Amino acid sequence: MSGERLAGLARYGSVHLVDEVGSANDYALSLAGKGTTAIVLANRQTRGRGRFHRHWFSDDDSLVASLLMWTRAPDFPRPSLLVHLAGLALSRAVEQTSGVATQIRWPNDITVGDRKLAGILCEGRSSAVAVGIGLNLNQQSLPEDLPDAVSLRMVTGREWDRFYLLENFLREMQAGIEQAGRDDSARVLADIKQRSSIMHRRVEVRTLLRRYVGTVVDLDPEGRIVLRADSGRLAVLGAGDVRRLR
Repeated sequence: MSGERLAGLARYGSVHLVDEVGSANDYALSLAGKGTTAIVLANRQTRGRGRFHRHWFSDDDSLVASLLMWTRAPDFPRPSLLVHLAGLALSRAVEQTSGVATQIRWPNDITVGDRKLAGILCEGRSSAVAVGIGLNLNQQSLPEDLPDAVSLRMVTGREWDRFYLLENFLREMQAGIEQAGRDDSARVLADIKQRSSIMHRRVEVRTLLRRYVGTVVDLDPEGRIVLRADSGRLAVLGAGDVRRLR
C-alpha cells in the first residue's frame, strides 16, 4: 500500500494490516486495551461470522475490515443506530467508488438489485465496539451455495482498489456519526429509509421465535422496522431475517 493510502486510512485511527485473521472483529476488540480507535484490514479471514454466528464467506478478493470505536466518546450516537449508520456509510462508499447504486436490506446487508454485496456486524465489549464489514469486491465468481450473492467486479466488469473503498467508507462513517451526534438522527434515518430495499414492501420476517408477514411502514428512532401485519396489528422488530415477498 502506498504511503498516501496509508495516511488516508490513518486519519481515522491506527492501521493494522493483517495477512490472516480468524475474525477481524475479534482482532479489533483485542486492541481495546490501547484505548484508541483502530482499523483492522485483513487479507484473509478464516472464521468470519454474520449475525446469529452464521459463517461469513470471504476470500483473497474480499474487502474484510473492522473499525474499533468507543461508545464513551462525546456525542457518540445511540448504539442501536450504529449498524444502520454503517450500512448507510458502506452504501454511499460503494456508490462513490464505483457509481453502482446500492440498497440497504435491513438491518445489515448491502444489496445490488436483490443480490447481496456486503454485510455488517457490530460487536461490543464494555465501551469498545467493533464495526466489521465484509464486501465481495473482486471475485469473478462466487460459490454455488451463495446464489444470491454478487461481487462489485461481477457487476462492473473491472477490479477495484479495496484501500480506496475502505477510506471512502471510513469518511462516510465518521460523517454519519457526527451528524447523528448532533441530534440530527432524523435526517440520518430519512437517508436510510430512502436507500432501504424493504420500505413499503411486503416482507416475511423471521426472528428467533416467530415468523411475521406484513408491510414495512416505517423505521422507528432506534432503527427498528415497524411492520403492519396482515391482521392489521403493528409489530416493532429489532432483529430478524427479512425476505421480500413482492
